[in-house]
Amino acid sequence: MLTVLLVEDHPTNRKLFRDLLSFRFAVVEAGSAEEAEELLHTLRPDLILMDIQLPGMDGLTLVRRLKARDEFLHVPIVAISAHAMARNIEQARSAGCVDYITKPITEDPFALLERLARVAATPAPAARGEGGRVQAQG
Repeated sequence: MLTVLLVEDHPTNRKLFRDLLSFRFAVVEAGSAEEAEELLHTLRPDLILMDIQLPGMDGLTLVRRLKARDEFLHVPIVAISAHAMARNIEQARSAGCVDYITKPITEDPFALLERLARVAATPAPAARGEGGRVQAQG
């Protein structure tokens, strides 16, 4: 079974995502970017779902930090946010996210699970740009 790290600070949203994801994935949870970063010292998930607006460090800052580390270069990260404007999605992609889920979830839950399973099974394309900075491809 593939493992997903779910980074979501809101307990109700975290439960909703956990309950849905657990049909297809082993789910590890973090309530903050700092907690996720600590877990990732030993955890190597197949997929990371990252809330963008978190207390303390925001989700995109952690995405950038992870994509700067070789061991997470090809781990797909999917952004989660209530903001669905094109610029929000572009910011997430520029940081290194391969996909974007808006809250509340309006997509068919089983279609979403299938989409996430495909994302998890495909290593995230990434290339190092100038200064060693990671740039998402695609």
